[in-house]
Amino acid sequence: MRLDPRLAERLAQARILVDPEPLVRAHLPDWEAKAVQRRADRFHAPFLITVHPDGVRVICRETEWAQAGRGLHAIRVETGWRMITLEVDLHGEATDLLPTVAGLLQRRGIIAHPLPTFHRDRLLVHESQLEQALQLLRDLQATA
Repeated sequence: MRLDPRLAERLAQARILVDPEPLVRAHLPDWEAKAVQRRADRFHAPFLITVHPDGVRVICRETEWAQAGRGLHAIRVETGWRMITLEVDLHGEATDLLPTVAGLLQRRGIIAHPLPTFHRDRLLVHESQLEQALQLLRDLQATA
């Protein structure tokens, strides 16, 4: 596995952090958007709420979903997700680090959902593949 040299340098500088609590991915119908938004103050970092024409997606701690999600009509709820943060100084020229790393993980059979933010790159990986993903990231760092 070879990375572009500038991406390899960024990844080599990254601290790899794992959020200690398992997360849930929930998909709700679009008509639940207002109810989810009214409950947003019940979620604490990390969490993500996105509203799409085909529905609402929520990523939050499983413990918070158990409370804040009560009474909502979810289409699908997936538990056991973990968030990996690549803590690295992001510059404009390194914007393709996250999709590249996610692609490498996926080529190894690891389901990795990239979650880019303004200051940090994050990946959502199922806890059943967490150790595999972390080992691959460390291997990539070691070869950078």
